[in-house]
Amino acid sequence: MEISKIVVDHRRYLHMHPELGFEEYETAKYIRNHLDRLGIPYKTAGTGTIGYMDVGSNETIALRADIDALPINEMNDKPYASKNPGKMHACGHDAHTAMLLTAAEYMVVHKPSKNVRFIFQPSEEGGCGACEMVKAGAVDGVDSVFGIHVWIGTESGRFAVKSGPLMAGVDEMTLRVKGSGGHAASPNQTVNPISIGSTIINELMKMRSLRVDPLDSAVLNVTAFNSGNAFNVVPVDAKILGTIRTFSDKVRDEIISNVEKMRELSKSLGGDLEVKINRIAPPLVNFKESTEYAIKTLERLGFQYDEATPTMGSEDFAYYLKEVKGSFVFLGIRSPSKNIIAPHHSPYFDVDEDVLEMGVKFFLGLVGSI
Repeated sequence: MEISKIVVDHRRYLHMHPELGFEEYETAKYIRNHLDRLGIPYKTAGTGTIGYMDVGSNETIALRADIDALPINEMNDKPYASKNPGKMHACGHDAHTAMLLTAAEYMVVHKPSKNVRFIFQPSEEGGCGACEMVKAGAVDGVDSVFGIHVWIGTESGRFAVKSGPLMAGVDEMTLRVKGSGGHAASPNQTVNPISIGSTIINELMKMRSLRVDPLDSAVLNVTAFNSGNAFNVVPVDAKILGTIRTFSDKVRDEIISNVEKMRELSKSLGGDLEVKINRIAPPLVNFKESTEYAIKTLERLGFQYDEATPTMGSEDFAYYLKEVKGSFVFLGIRSPSKNIIAPHHSPYFDVDEDVLEMGVKFFLGLVGSI
């Protein structure tokens, strides 16, 4: 079979028909129709799909692809550009799904030496689709799990791998400062939530340097501060939004604990503070044994690779690694000569399709199909 053509055909169809998290109905239909044609049994979990290939091995390897798109209007003038306004595969999930579908097709003819679990996961972009797939049994009975992310930060045609922390855990921070409204001419008769909120923000921005070990990587950033709508009215409340990103659960918990202590500061200034932390994804920490296996597979296939640089971006693949050992790798797609340089989540994002065959073969190599 001509792997390169099949994977590109899959990728272009999926790219033209993007759907948002937990709304991937047509995408799921496309995946399931393909598995039906291949005779691969599967279990459904909402818009997620879990395929099974049992060859009688004592070892089962799970391969994962995410299927959701982003709420972005594509700006690329390509024949395969998105046909769904306001929706775009701007992170490469179409490529991930295409690679896994193509690998499944190859395995039907060239049987793997290990049992394979195919995970087509919805809503990676902040919806914790991995959580739902874990609940649905996606990694039950699995010995290890692997995933690929096409990566604009790596030269096209090279892989990037690393054991240990690779991608940050991410948490959404929402703080609501409660004061008491009133006339702006009588500040002594009000508790101004803007003033309190400003003090809290100053403390939050110092927290990284004062409360976190300087040898640990972390980000605590305030991204929104909203309050009031009139020049002569002291508002009742103020809202602060921000993100917390860490490479270890220990640092993550320490920062969240310190954010929650901002309630005491608010009270000392006469107000109240509601703290809501939405734990979106834990740090993604690759297992050493699994990463070494991934490297051996790359070397056997003759693929070039570098040591991956950890990123403060997040990936809910981390939830699978909380359940079973495994490794997540990057496949480089950056190609200035092809003008493929736009970052992930950009309306100009694109993929160097020439490298997708490498991703397919990496999947096949992991399970012993080539």
